[in-house]
Amino acid sequence: MSEDGGVRETAVLGGSFNPPHVAHVMAAYWVLATQGVSEVWLLPSYVHPFGKALAPFEDRVRMCELAAAPVRGLHVCAAEAELAGDPLVGRTVRTLEHLVAKHPDRRFALVVGADILRETDKWYRFDRIRELARLVVVGRAGHEGAPGAPALPAVSSTEIRARLARGEDVGGLVPRRVLDHVRERGLYRAG
Repeated sequence: MSEDGGVRETAVLGGSFNPPHVAHVMAAYWVLATQGVSEVWLLPSYVHPFGKALAPFEDRVRMCELAAAPVRGLHVCAAEAELAGDPLVGRTVRTLEHLVAKHPDRRFALVVGADILRETDKWYRFDRIRELARLVVVGRAGHEGAPGAPALPAVSSTEIRARLARGEDVGGLVPRRVLDHVRERGLYRAG
């Protein structure tokens, strides 16, 4: 229960977080500051829904923890690992069903970028997703978000990985603690 006796609402911001970058943190902070939620959970994908290669799950969870640490109310949820082996692991609807069952004392909001909102016809059971969670749309560069939502900077994990593989600087795009972890673990280096 929340302080006022109502049901707490938790916003879920899912993604590959391969690696998490400053736009992820900015989106989470905007949701915390404006959407009346008690907290935001970064939820790293256990597997990519389209089969793309990812850094190890444990590293992506740790990087999310490092990115979240400075922001009060921002936490990490590794619930998708609990669904390992489930044929629908990585599908948003399955993850939300799992979270709702596991946390019956909460309501959930799902944070989505305006750029992927146009692709909901490709989502598995989007109708059910809308039953399970309130949608919160954040703006992305070139895509209009919810009214009043600022467009977040065009920061791309794909571009960050490419720059890291080439040995280029990514300062200002990735939280410093995340970048330290990437370097310590030798992630995203050219093969």
